[in-house]
Amino acid sequence: MYQSRAAIAVVPLVLTLGAALGAPAYAADSTAHNGQHRSFVKERALVHGHGSADAKPYGSCSLIVPSAVRVVSSGRAVPVRLTGGCTLHPDVYSGWYVGSYDDPADYIFFGGVNRTSWQLFAFTPLGTRTWTPDAASDVDDHVYSQNLPQTTVKVGSWAGLWTSRKGSKVTVNTRTVRYSTARDVNIPWTSTTGIIQYRPAGGSAWSILKQVTTNSAGNASYTYTSSAKRDYRVVYGEAAYVWGATSPTSQR
Repeated sequence: MYQSRAAIAVVPLVLTLGAALGAPAYAADSTAHNGQHRSFVKERALVHGHGSADAKPYGSCSLIVPSAVRVVSSGRAVPVRLTGGCTLHPDVYSGWYVGSYDDPADYIFFGGVNRTSWQLFAFTPLGTRTWTPDAASDVDDHVYSQNLPQTTVKVGSWAGLWTSRKGSKVTVNTRTVRYSTARDVNIPWTSTTGIIQYRPAGGSAWSILKQVTTNSAGNASYTYTSSAKRDYRVVYGEAAYVWGATSPTSQR
């Protein structure tokens, strides 16, 4: 069953600016970043504790990490795993990093296991990053070749839509928010472009109705004349550091 006004309910609550500024995220971010750095130093020592950089690879060790992730909170664990010959041998230590070798922005470490988690924080750099191999070796001094996977990190967004009709005039209202890494809340996604689409009620093929731009509150509206019963939705495309969003469907 299609919903009309209720469709906007999927958009998370946007806190007031005063509340957002009253709970700064930077203090927690700083603590997490310092702890992450201390951990990486210990993990790198284990990764380089066996084998020789000049040794011929005994096999492969590949990091399987999501190609795209959404930052929607101050921190969460992203599951990652290994594949390749290294998974057949016990006590393999391997690592991958993002950024500079001496001060990486991120580090993934496997210590004798084939699955672990990448800690994604609000301060994680946005954009497309390459996971650079650090080293992979086992306690028998075998070394393993490593891959260079990429991950695109952007903040998440959400879109809502509701409609109304008065005679033959149909009004389509939409609202969109995105996550703010600086405030650790969802805020209006302003001045972004959305495409309002329609299809015959119960149909499958969508057509473009109108391109709209959100205001300072993340809202946009369009009114037009149509006596036909139609399904409506709005699609917001992705931006440089924000993933796009598609609203639920509303029928009017």
